Amino acid sequence: MNVHAKRIMAIIIPLIIIAAIALIIITVNANKTYPTFTETSVDDREWTLESGFEKTIIEGNYWSFARASYVLVGQYPDYEYYKIPSNVPRNDYEPDSFFIEDDDFMYYHDGSAGKISHIAVDVSSYQENVDWEALKTAGVDTALIRVGYRGYGTGAIAEDAMFESHVEGAKEAGFDIGVYFFSQAINYEEGVEEAQFAISAAREHGLDGPIIIDTEMIYADDARTEGLSIETRTDAIVGFCETIENAGYEPLVYSNRNWFVQQLDMSRVGNYRLWLAQYANQPDFPYLYVGWQYTDEGHVPGINIDLDLNVWLE
Repeated sequence: MNVHAKRIMAIIIPLIIIAAIALIIITVNANKTYPTFTETSVDDREWTLESGFEKTIIEGNYWSFARASYVLVGQYPDYEYYKIPSNVPRNDYEPDSFFIEDDDFMYYHDGSAGKISHIAVDVSSYQENVDWEALKTAGVDTALIRVGYRGYGTGAIAEDAMFESHVEGAKEAGFDIGVYFFSQAINYEEGVEEAQFAISAAREHGLDGPIIIDTEMIYADDARTEGLSIETRTDAIVGFCETIENAGYEPLVYSNRNWFVQQLDMSRVGNYRLWLAQYANQPDFPYLYVGWQYTDEGHVPGINIDLDLNVWLE
């Protein structure tokens, strides 16, 4: 065999081997059943998947996409989907970086920086006897105190019965103080009225911390906010927050995870600083928030009452 023929064979033989391998792969795949799914809509998906590796991969990719674009409410797999508006800031917190330290309080840790959060308690007339010095000694340094509320039936505004006492005790113990108002506003104007009440009380007591609107479900048939549209409820919150800002204070919006996404227009509310209530081991909320209320059954040495405890990230 001359040199030219040897060169030709050196090219042909590898091609024959490659073709044989390709034929084997095609034959195997021709007899293999692949998983499929039928997408009917974002909220109504019909899946037909074989068990095994492919099912796990496809489902994993789907839920990763879903959580990146929607807030999911409900139980797997029957979720409701709430689109995350593109104009609202998202948080970049790592869920695994929230953990309880020394069987005491929940903190957020940021890599080599270590613990970067504070512990906050929120109190009202439901917590009459608060030992502020004991709280301070235990490691709590931020107090969020209810300044007042609007009656869910009458609509009348009233100051919290323990507001002055709580403020006095927290100030003497050296706490950072914010105040919150329990809202039952049914329109923009009532949101403004609630904010003006809170501003007046904050100024009277020399407070310069955030002023927060508390919006949540009232489980009563005669609640004046029952049946409000998302637009109207959001109007009331915007009225409150705009008034707080115009007075030189920082507004915050408090609610639980599902109320935020189901009952408020997050494209309008989400640009304010948020205080999230979600009783879980880790928060599951895409929007940027400054506080996370992680339990309503907190216990602090020296205080024989249940407390709301919060990871405070400022």
